[in-house]
Amino acid sequence: MDETDVALCRLLVYNSRTSYSELAETLGTTVQSVHRRVQSLISSGMVANFHAAFSVVALKGIWVMVHGRSRAPSLYKVLDELRDVQGMDMALVATDKYLYLSGVVFDPNRIGNFVSAVTKKAQLDDPDIGVVQFPLPSPDNEPIIYPMDVKIVQALSEDSRRPVTEIAKELGVAPRTVRRHIDRLTREMLVHFSMELYLNRSSDLFAALHLTIKKGQEHEKAAVAMVKKLALQEIITYHFGDRPDQFIVVFWSSSIGDINGTVADLEMSGMFEEVRPNLILDARYYEGLRGSILPVHGGPSR
Repeated sequence: MDETDVALCRLLVYNSRTSYSELAETLGTTVQSVHRRVQSLISSGMVANFHAAFSVVALKGIWVMVHGRSRAPSLYKVLDELRDVQGMDMALVATDKYLYLSGVVFDPNRIGNFVSAVTKKAQLDDPDIGVVQFPLPSPDNEPIIYPMDVKIVQALSEDSRRPVTEIAKELGVAPRTVRRHIDRLTREMLVHFSMELYLNRSSDLFAALHLTIKKGQEHEKAAVAMVKKLALQEIITYHFGDRPDQFIVVFWSSSIGDINGTVADLEMSGMFEEVRPNLILDARYYEGLRGSILPVHGGPSR
């Protein structure tokens, strides 16, 4: 991999429906080059299974991450058993049996149920729990979902990159109708176009970097220090609404020496109380949002 491949993965993690032309424009390269790179990532098994589902905004859900060290004798058994946890979305396995387990709950009073279920199945000692920060609509801004929205998301559920013309033909509507619905759902953050990213299928290294901002430090300055160091290596960053001083960055590196250099530079910035990397060894994906039933709020399709 190189930094362009990393940027491609980052863009597709946030929106797996992004077109080759949009990817090429963002990366400053050609459509042909982007197409070759994406196909190479798919062939290697790193990138797989492009999905679509209604988002936590549409579902009024809460995205929770539980992470900690497991006492389980077999993590592979744990990963299989986590399928039984309602709302379970993703598990990352790191060195020293450290697990990152994320999922979605739809009632704040049931966060404890999710945490208890994954903690018990994963046999976690003293886990950390964070509510992943995500923009939510205000009570006065009720998400509106039309029947056509539901049909389109269902048509994209197992292949979020399907062409608009193909979906339109399947649903018996004009392509402009499909495009208008997708544009609105995307603009209002009511849909999540995702994919599965298997970092363990690369010969490169990936780490989850735990960062805790020092008391008294400005969050904006700490964020600038992190971005300056990791901008070209970052895959995804998890911010926690209930723990604003902490975040976890999943990033790419070509060597252990590079990871050590990154940690040293961030420590010497003076912004962080803790800079702790965990090498990622495996990943597993679950039904997550795709298993959720969404009530239609908007009457007939437009």
